Amino acid sequence: MTAPEKRRFPITLRALQVTAITDLSPRLRRVTLQGDQLAAFEADGRQHPAFESPGPDDHIKLFLADPDTGALSLPVQGDGRLHWPDNPPALSREYTPRGFDPASGRLEIDFVLHGHGVAGTWAEQVQLGQVLHLGGPRVSVLLPQADRYLLIGDETALPAIANWLEMLPSDAQVTAHILIESPDARIDLRAPEAAQINWHDYDSGDAQAMVRLIDPIPPRGTFIWAGGERAAITALRAHLSGADLDPQQLDLSNYWTLGQAAVED
Repeated sequence: MTAPEKRRFPITLRALQVTAITDLSPRLRRVTLQGDQLAAFEADGRQHPAFESPGPDDHIKLFLADPDTGALSLPVQGDGRLHWPDNPPALSREYTPRGFDPASGRLEIDFVLHGHGVAGTWAEQVQLGQVLHLGGPRVSVLLPQADRYLLIGDETALPAIANWLEMLPSDAQVTAHILIESPDARIDLRAPEAAQINWHDYDSGDAQAMVRLIDPIPPRGTFIWAGGERAAITALRAHLSGADLDPQQLDLSNYWTLGQAAVED
């Protein structure tokens, strides 16, 4: 199996406007963003490229106001990079774009509404017309070629899993295991005809939850993608480390850490 193709982009700070708010479930809210800066634009004498997000698990940084002071600290745009302020520091969280349509100029981001976290709280209180600043993605990993695909993730990984299912060919052999803390988290997903989508109730403190879903370990030719809580991903990585797997057929991502501020709230 060959390594998935990667595309790299200059990092651009963009200011976008909230144009739609849609609750996909009691636990998942979609925020739609639009604005001229999704296209190529000029600012401060620099030309900036149009927004791109061709991979299923791209990451963008959302810049948010300090919840205590209300102050918004933003990085300064450089040539293809951002210069981060020290005082006060910029407050950011990473999210996976759920959908981007260049034709309509709409960027969609899904937020888990779990009652805590800077980004989750922002999403619970968001209003139409509000401005959100974001940067990235810096790199995009495109869909790999494989005989079959195995996707595993908790609720924070739902946007990436949904992207995978929509981007894969219609005849792809794919199994998805989605761990949820409440039945309310289930949503409809578009997927290849032969896709097997499994929802599992679980406790986020159960670090072995993902490991139990891979027994037996899939054979070579299966691309395994997983995203979720750090301890669960660490346990999964250790479980797979002794298997006869090509390292290029694995992509495991720590999305958040139990008891700490989330990378992806």
